[in-house]
Amino acid sequence: MTDKKTAYLVLAIENQSNIHYAMAVKNMLYDALQYTRQVEAAIASHKKSGDYHGVGSDEFLSGFMKTDHLMPVVTLVVYFGPEKWDGPMSIHEMFEEQDPAILPYVPDYRINLIAPEAIADEDFDKFVSSLQEVLSFIKYSNDAEKLNELLESNENFKHLGKEEVDVLNACTNAEIAISENKEVIDVCQAIQVMNQRAEEKGHISTLIENIQNLMASTGWTLEQTMEKLKISEDDRKIILSEL
Repeated sequence: MTDKKTAYLVLAIENQSNIHYAMAVKNMLYDALQYTRQVEAAIASHKKSGDYHGVGSDEFLSGFMKTDHLMPVVTLVVYFGPEKWDGPMSIHEMFEEQDPAILPYVPDYRINLIAPEAIADEDFDKFVSSLQEVLSFIKYSNDAEKLNELLESNENFKHLGKEEVDVLNACTNAEIAISENKEVIDVCQAIQVMNQRAEEKGHISTLIENIQNLMASTGWTLEQTMEKLKISEDDRKIILSEL
């Protein structure tokens, strides 16, 4: 991150579709490597410029001068799952029970986590991008009633980008239809169509089961059975394609 003049922060993003139970160690390693690269870059810069002249022996041997500084490294873990993150949040949480007198001498390392399940509804407004819609959808993807309320209350779901819908499909198995010739998708309408098709499929499945039971008990033909049950022509075509 920069202020147009100076870089003052190294921000890393770690995307997770599943819970990683050693994330604290993983992030600690990545951050340590980033700090190592900064130190190595400083040493290489001094060697190239030859400005070691006149410095103390300790600075010369370490290669990193007293006037050198590191940029903070912040790694943000973004978990794209609806379940509660139940993995350790720090190195200390990964230990078995330890003597409290020892822990102060063991450096801890905590992860910075964004997990949909842990975000309060009022805090979703803090996201200024479509990440707000993506994370809130994921949070309620296993709760049909809450998800419905969310879709009805947020107009942005009527024109969500294809990339965002791809994320929802991948993370929640939403199976939202994406048209090749459209850049935005009306998620509300797409889900209504999905629900309608699911109801129709359930209706047809019930009809087929009733038909098969009746044919078995009466010996009627398929046509006779559908006639007795007064099944519409449209439903007959679907049933015939299913049998």
